[in-house]
Amino acid sequence: MTWAVVARKEFRDARLSRALWGVTALFVLLAVGFAVLYATVPEIGQDVGEVSSLGYLTLLMAAVTLFVSIASVLVAAGSIAGERESGSGKLLLGLPNSRRAVVLGKLAGRAAVLAAAILAGLALSLAAAVALFDAVSLTDYALFTALTLLFALSYVGIMVGLSATTASAGRAFALGVGAFVALELLADLLPAAALFVTNGFSLAGVTTVADWIAFLNVVVPSGAYTNAVGWFLGGASLTGATTVPFYLSGTASLAVLAAWLVVPVALGYRRFARADL
Repeated sequence: MTWAVVARKEFRDARLSRALWGVTALFVLLAVGFAVLYATVPEIGQDVGEVSSLGYLTLLMAAVTLFVSIASVLVAAGSIAGERESGSGKLLLGLPNSRRAVVLGKLAGRAAVLAAAILAGLALSLAAAVALFDAVSLTDYALFTALTLLFALSYVGIMVGLSATTASAGRAFALGVGAFVALELLADLLPAAALFVTNGFSLAGVTTVADWIAFLNVVVPSGAYTNAVGWFLGGASLTGATTVPFYLSGTASLAVLAAWLVVPVALGYRRFARADL
């Protein structure tokens, strides 16, 4: 069997899982709810004097980063470790499948599960936007959807890579939660700490931030995603400037997301390939 067969099995099994339906329902409620709030609450929909899809997507972006990171832990952290702990990993590899096919199939299958939830939510929110907004840009929606799917794939890659390093589902989940805390919470402190140290252990009098410190904001998946959305939809990086070093551009942020996909999966596969089942 190939990785595609494993991926199809993963997605087929997920269709019968409460986790898929729960994640999908949550994101649909989140996306549509934000659209309704943006269109009906004046204090929220004050972007450019009209209720537009660009303003709504900018608002939705922060919620998407949190949803995708948490959903990835729930959907993918136990993907390989759970098979090994239950003993079904030996059966899966006896079909026969190579360990590479298992890792890639798990990645593709779990990513497809999360992608289904994202596409359902964004499709229904687009319908709400057409009905409620003054202006809707299908191009902005398409770009936002593509970037969100890449972000989700990167996060699933992190979780599958971690899951491949252990034979315990509980340990894999703990690693996933730890990665979430490090990437979404602790990473926010890194640029401030670097600025504090380089400014003589003080933040007093800081008026500008060096480009390399600004880059620390975009080396984590959520920062890279946010920067890419701002760059390709709004024409500016996180710094607010249109002329920035290449490593702060939206293109560089795409490369960062790709790295977060490839590196954890490669390292996890290397550990999994040497493990005893």
